[in-house]
Amino acid sequence: MTIKTILLASLVIATCLTSCFIGAGTHGALKGYLYQTTKAKLDSAVMFVIKNNQNINRDTIGNKILANVGNGKQETIIDNSWNDGHEYVSIKIKTDKGNCEYTFRYYGGQEDWDTSKTSEIFICWAYDEFGKGGSEGNGGVDRKTLKHLTDIFEQEFVYNIDKKLNLTHIETK
Repeated sequence: MTIKTILLASLVIATCLTSCFIGAGTHGALKGYLYQTTKAKLDSAVMFVIKNNQNINRDTIGNKILANVGNGKQETIIDNSWNDGHEYVSIKIKTDKGNCEYTFRYYGGQEDWDTSKTSEIFICWAYDEFGKGGSEGNGGVDRKTLKHLTDIFEQEFVYNIDKKLNLTHIETK
């Protein structure tokens, strides 16, 4: 991958994310899960489930790439920088056919997280074992693929968050 491609991709992602800081943003929400608890407690349960479920692998945060820019010079580029682990989290869930990939986000912003007695995560992007999927904002995901993706996400992840919090989530769209 050339430096130009990486910079262009970073610029596109940064441009899209500037409108994503409130609500679901331009990517929309494939499905959401609301809890009657604070963001801090939900985040703690989320990280516990990721760490303790052998079928879940968390994507790294802000990978640094050393890229050759020509004339013997190199630049450090942060790939995946939107995946900050605070607002956006990316995970892979292992299935018998491969890995499904998900990026989810905590609803709202810092002020909401500091004051609200409820909190929510929602799926921004999801891709199945064969790369089929996307986001609500890019035209959505067909019904069959969405059901497959959300069934896996809920079975491996959401229901375990419910158990850790001793709460039942409320589904949102």
